[in-house]
Amino acid sequence: MASRERLFELWMLYCTKKDPDYLKIWLDNFVSSYEQFLDVDFEKLPTRVDDVPPGISLLPDNILQVLRHQLLQCVQKTADGLEEQQQALSLLLVKFFIILCRNLSNVEEIGTCSYINHVITMTTLYIQQLKSKKKEKELADETSIEEFVIHALAFCESLYDPYRNWRHRISGRILSNVERSRQKYKPASLTVEFVPFFYRK
Repeated sequence: MASRERLFELWMLYCTKKDPDYLKIWLDNFVSSYEQFLDVDFEKLPTRVDDVPPGISLLPDNILQVLRHQLLQCVQKTADGLEEQQQALSLLLVKFFIILCRNLSNVEEIGTCSYINHVITMTTLYIQQLKSKKKEKELADETSIEEFVIHALAFCESLYDPYRNWRHRISGRILSNVERSRQKYKPASLTVEFVPFFYRK
């Protein structure tokens, strides 16, 4: 687990050298530090974690703008087929946003940004690629694409069902009105891109 000092040091290296490799190392260390929040098994009830990821105000000043730019670059390259390194970066970015949203006070701000729209665009392209490859019976390993799609869906869940109410419901556990009244944070507002994406999948 990377310390805050190590994360700060890596961020300063990125800011000084403007080398995207340092940004990837920073993301990798951040995600590794909060990996327990990446709960992508939708058939299981979420495990309780006592700690929470940092609030947005505790992150480096321009981190969200930098990551938005990186995500947009990944989107632009997806249509042409991402290289393995770009695939790894796009997955790290989605994991980062899932982790941020597990601090429920971050959900509203992340939901008002364009991240989810970029992730939906990439996921749609990836699913189209998977469908066409299955149709053509290409048996190449598509694990990285499938992993991205699963994490993209987990990001959607983090934004639009932050208390994982649907997981509780499908497991047979109905939340009482009292339990629901304790859910003080609202889900993000649905974007116009999400509804057709959800119904098409």
